[in-house]
Amino acid sequence: MQRLKVSTSCSSCGAPFELLEGANVARCPFCGLPLLVQSQKKILRYYLEPKFNKKSISFLVDRFRKEKGFSLPKRIDEIRLLYLPFWRFTALAFYTIIKQPQFFLPPANLPEEPKTEEILSKEWDVNFTAHTSNSFGIATLGMRPDWLSLKILTDKSSLGRREEVLDMEMNSSGARERALKSLNFYLGRKKAPEDELVLRLLEERLSLIFFPLWVANFVASEGKIHHIIDGITKRTLKEGPGYFELKKSQAEDVERFNPLKIVPHRCPNCGWDLPVTPFHVVFPCGNCRRVWEIDEEGYHQIKGELAKTQEEKATGPSRPFGYYPFWVFETRLHKGKRSFIQDVFELLPSEIGLFSVKDKSRPFLFYVPAFELSNLKKVADLGLAYLRTQPDLEIETPKKENLKGVFISEHDAKKMAELLWFSLISSKTNLVLDDWKNPEFEKGKIVWCPCRKEGMFLRDAVIGYSFQKVR
Repeated sequence: MQRLKVSTSCSSCGAPFELLEGANVARCPFCGLPLLVQSQKKILRYYLEPKFNKKSISFLVDRFRKEKGFSLPKRIDEIRLLYLPFWRFTALAFYTIIKQPQFFLPPANLPEEPKTEEILSKEWDVNFTAHTSNSFGIATLGMRPDWLSLKILTDKSSLGRREEVLDMEMNSSGARERALKSLNFYLGRKKAPEDELVLRLLEERLSLIFFPLWVANFVASEGKIHHIIDGITKRTLKEGPGYFELKKSQAEDVERFNPLKIVPHRCPNCGWDLPVTPFHVVFPCGNCRRVWEIDEEGYHQIKGELAKTQEEKATGPSRPFGYYPFWVFETRLHKGKRSFIQDVFELLPSEIGLFSVKDKSRPFLFYVPAFELSNLKKVADLGLAYLRTQPDLEIETPKKENLKGVFISEHDAKKMAELLWFSLISSKTNLVLDDWKNPEFEKGKIVWCPCRKEGMFLRDAVIGYSFQKVR
């Protein structure tokens, strides 16, 4: 999905700088301070400044009417700048389709089709107006990152006294419901009516963007006319008879928004500067070795471990390894009972590779890749490979190794783990699925697993899985 530029300022020196929308960390280009952008699970407001001023309106109106063969305005009575609110919803959608069993026998001469089990992905990015009382001839923003440079809106009064900011008539709950409805409609066309769609959203983000529109009321030979212009592209959106008058909605703009806080990005324990990696959500401290995940209030400490393998120790320094993060969870899969490898193997003997597991009494673990992959589908594929293998890892405390960044939060990782589980049990026709659809996940931890480079690919050194390099 497209990440837009956001203008902000340093909390220490006050210098202005730009960061990408959704970035969690930045470094001030002037004083060098590492900064944490506290935007987790917050709805932020932005606005776009118009690319031209009031003096250009008469020229734009004249040009449009000349091209259409209309008479030129005799006089322009009013020019107004309005800010129209738009909701923007973005998420990474992962889904699987549970097909209902078909009770018929195929012809004997047809070969048996291989099992097709997939977790698919879709980047979902939609926007729509939050104000519906007035029609302006614009339905969506149209994401054009070359000119969309957002500014953070702390208070609507900061836009100026002469501008009019239109009320938001759809709240955040309604916006999310509309975005999910459109996503479900899109994915619903990919399945049969009797099949079940299981959907989980990662990196879900909802924001409000105020877009500038110029409105001109003028008199021509045809009479009174109003003209609406896109405040960014100078494009005429709408022209119609009569002067434009705003319709007032009875709804109150009562949505509460959290202010964006930008604070120093340092270890809460020792004060050491944490890594400045914009879209990471977990940060190991290079000084005290503690591992921190960011949240709405700042940071909370999580458990972090490093996995070693015999192969890694045997290769020596000539073949260096990179360490890639996984969220690892213990779980209670059925009726609140703690799940062990032997239990799940008895339930799903065709799915779990028990022959490679030495200790079958170990807890059954879920592994969710937490690093960024060019191919989103590989996130699920790699997670399923680890889930089926249940590797016995030799664990150490993280040191100054080549630790790759964590892009997926624990909250999102649990949603992915649920989807992995549904994908495994969906083909179990004699299983009452409703009894197994509410797994409970314990507190997670990050485990960095070794991988080595092989040309254009990486090969996991734990189970031997090969995948494309991260972007």
